[in-house]
Amino acid sequence: MRYTIPHYYREFSCAADRCTDTCCAGWEIMIDPVSLRTYRKTKGPLGNRLHNSIRWDQGSFKQYGRRCAFLADSGLCDLYSDGGPGMLCKTCRTYPRHIEEFEGVREISLCISCIEAARIVLGRREPVRFLDFEREGEEDYGDFDFLLYTKLTDARELAVRILQDRSHPLAERASMALALAHDLQSRIRKNRLYAADQLLERYGSAGAGERFAGRTAGLGAGLKQRYRGFFSLTEELGRLEALNSGWPGRLSGLRNALYGSGEEAYGRICREFAGDLMGAADGDWDIWGEQLWVYFVFTYFCGAVYDGRAYPRMKFAAACVLLIRELAMGTWALQGGRLDFDGFVDIAHRFSREVEHSDENREALLALLECEERFGLETMLSLIISGDFQKLKNLS
Repeated sequence: MRYTIPHYYREFSCAADRCTDTCCAGWEIMIDPVSLRTYRKTKGPLGNRLHNSIRWDQGSFKQYGRRCAFLADSGLCDLYSDGGPGMLCKTCRTYPRHIEEFEGVREISLCISCIEAARIVLGRREPVRFLDFEREGEEDYGDFDFLLYTKLTDARELAVRILQDRSHPLAERASMALALAHDLQSRIRKNRLYAADQLLERYGSAGAGERFAGRTAGLGAGLKQRYRGFFSLTEELGRLEALNSGWPGRLSGLRNALYGSGEEAYGRICREFAGDLMGAADGDWDIWGEQLWVYFVFTYFCGAVYDGRAYPRMKFAAACVLLIRELAMGTWALQGGRLDFDGFVDIAHRFSREVEHSDENREALLALLECEERFGLETMLSLIISGDFQKLKNLS
């Protein structure tokens, strides 16, 4: 069994009662079958509390005020305190580690829905490296498509290399990664995977970045397209199921700050935001964006081996990064022109909690991006490219 982790993976340590948020509220905590059997057999006061604090028909902990029944006012877990670490269910032992499973492979990352993990992921100055190691074990998935999986991993490796090439502006790198997935999707759809190597060679060749930038030079300059694109994206975000009771109000406030006064006012916000952050801060902005792109691509792209949706999954990564950055700009506007690293981390982790930790929300956004013509390739490329500070500053 091969395991892949980002190089910062082992830096995580739970902040426990020092955490500024909690992973024990806002969503249902599902209990694995082994832990359920353990909880059924537990005796004494802890066993009585377990019996009364679990929804046995659904296999989850009860919630009171959207907080886990075992979450103490101190922010600590009573189940951990009273029973020890061995009493935690698999969900609680694993989080915020996210595991993607493929035949003979486990890819493990830190999920940015945890604010401490988000600080680690977004706080890296260096490009992320991925480390492999092996352990005993084997498995057979039966009809697992190794050919498709190989092409997807090759494409992802190239996309990450493109995204981390800091000799080019991030907007150019990101738009190129999206176009790569678009072109790969046509080969998947036409059952022409044998042509994928030639495609990857073309995107990975010397001068490919410059050629691609030349072909997309006219995109991203229009205020109207950016305004309508982000108005639609954030509107669809607001239609998803809210997992945290405070999220709808926060999102509404950010949308109102950005779009409430109309298109011209939005353009002024974009230009002032770009002018304020250009210089020393724009380097941080691009690094935060790069880390987000690599995070979402690494986590979700190769899942296309199960559904064939390589391009929609790359669009999902693009939409997540774009929405986080747009909401960060809204935060800057609401806070009177202030946005620091902690503010960016906060909006990224809140967004992740709402989207990544609901299968329904994640699938709804993925399906929307796959089917809606209003989020086609040219529109998505324009939204990515218009995020470059120089483009934002001159948006017209």
